[in-house]
Amino acid sequence: MAFRLFGCVCGQFHTTPAGLGLSGDAPIDVPVPFYVLEHPDGVALFDTGLPLGMMDEADAYRGLLRAQGADVKLTAQETLTAHLERLEIDPARVRWVVASHLHFDHAGGLAQLPNATLVVQKREWEAGMDDEVAGRYFLPRVYFDLGHQLKLVDGEHDLFGDGSAVLVPSYGHTPGHQSLRVRNAQGDHILVGDACYACEVVETRRFPEFSDHAAMNRSLDALLAMREPETVMVFGHDPGQWGDNAVLPSARA
Repeated sequence: MAFRLFGCVCGQFHTTPAGLGLSGDAPIDVPVPFYVLEHPDGVALFDTGLPLGMMDEADAYRGLLRAQGADVKLTAQETLTAHLERLEIDPARVRWVVASHLHFDHAGGLAQLPNATLVVQKREWEAGMDDEVAGRYFLPRVYFDLGHQLKLVDGEHDLFGDGSAVLVPSYGHTPGHQSLRVRNAQGDHILVGDACYACEVVETRRFPEFSDHAAMNRSLDALLAMREPETVMVFGHDPGQWGDNAVLPSARA
């Protein structure tokens, strides 16, 4: 089996450009992605997209988002399981889920992956278990503390043991945020996650108010320094990297 990487969009985040550090005034929809790594040693996901509850207008957490001037959109065709079905992957055989961090739009699909081991930075998990820190960084335990087997890592971690998928700490957005570098026949990709929402933010450095800006600057500088001439940086919620301009094959391809 070849090692394949797919990018999937699990709904849209509806917010103001300023909320993502982007230019413009009119509200925008941006993608909520997750990634499928189909490797000879097993299937892994990098993030899991939105929780199924986001399809319900009456969902309590969605209500909190709307109260803050934001919202999400999720259809049955965009759920994590729908994407996996198109790739002919049984959710029950997903071996690992790497969480870039524990926000609801990145860990929200964990409930659909009953047998996966959750791979997360130790300091991120500890932040999620600390009520004060979790509240400051918006880490709702209901979406990630579900009894999965845990693999807590500290710093870089080689997921498959062959250098093809290496977790890279990129702290700041949350206390234990991590990115993922994937090397295979498709090329060299750095899945940045929310260490940088979009390409534009590389220049502006407009980061979320709740985040540690000094740490985010250090992390982004370190990720950029890893680039080689052919490296593709895939940002957290950049609308310009999906649809007709997709940087990765998807479950719909």
